[in-house]
Amino acid sequence: MERHFCPVTIKNDRNHEIPVIISIPHSGLYVPDEVKNKLNEGIKLPNMDWYLPAFYAFLEELGYTVVINRVSRYVIDVNRGENERCGSYQTNLVYTTTTQGEEMYRIPLTAKETEERIKNYYAPYHNALIGAIREKLKRYTRIYLLDLHSFGLDCEADIILGNDFGKTCSNGIISFLKDKFGENGFLPVENIPFSGAYITKNYCRQFPCCETVQIELSYRAYIQNRVFESGEENPVIEQEYFKNQQKKMAAVYSSFREYLR
Repeated sequence: MERHFCPVTIKNDRNHEIPVIISIPHSGLYVPDEVKNKLNEGIKLPNMDWYLPAFYAFLEELGYTVVINRVSRYVIDVNRGENERCGSYQTNLVYTTTTQGEEMYRIPLTAKETEERIKNYYAPYHNALIGAIREKLKRYTRIYLLDLHSFGLDCEADIILGNDFGKTCSNGIISFLKDKFGENGFLPVENIPFSGAYITKNYCRQFPCCETVQIELSYRAYIQNRVFESGEENPVIEQEYFKNQQKKMAAVYSSFREYLR
């Protein structure tokens, strides 16, 4: 790991005016040299949650506690459990193929390398989440963890709210969010095709007073209003559209803040 590199950024870690923690686990771009040096030449690393920290920059001003992963999901996926080590991006900590099925490595990975990635990049993110949850629970009897993602699938929805079909969050919170997204020009649906993954399911179980929701935002609803190509990297932002959609999204989270007060 590079000297002085911090894998996690936390905003408003001491601000507890809102009983909410925001998690952004898949927008990191950092790939250490020891990983780059093993990748196949010309490999593309698509299907990232592009630009979410920039899009959701307003959350800090609204007073939300925000935990941002700066490490690429292609180094290690913090939204997976530790039991499955290397293999498919759908279930494993460390991918051996991209989300488009391309073989990533020209040199096989070792078990030691995986352990180092867990220690250096995976553990810090979860330690930050656990610390934030515990701090909130010192002040509130019920708190909320929103896990923010984006997706490039060509489907009808702008927003997919995942609560594991009612298991990780109350219907009241989901209904409120659906209404507010709809009022602000987004088309929300529940749980299909994304019902939530490790972060939402794990922390709901680990902390029964923490309700969790995975919120997926379509690329089309904030980067550009178009169909995105398979395997696309670093899509070009349509700046005016991005800013307009950002304002609408800020209105949703402003309403949610007031709802919880």
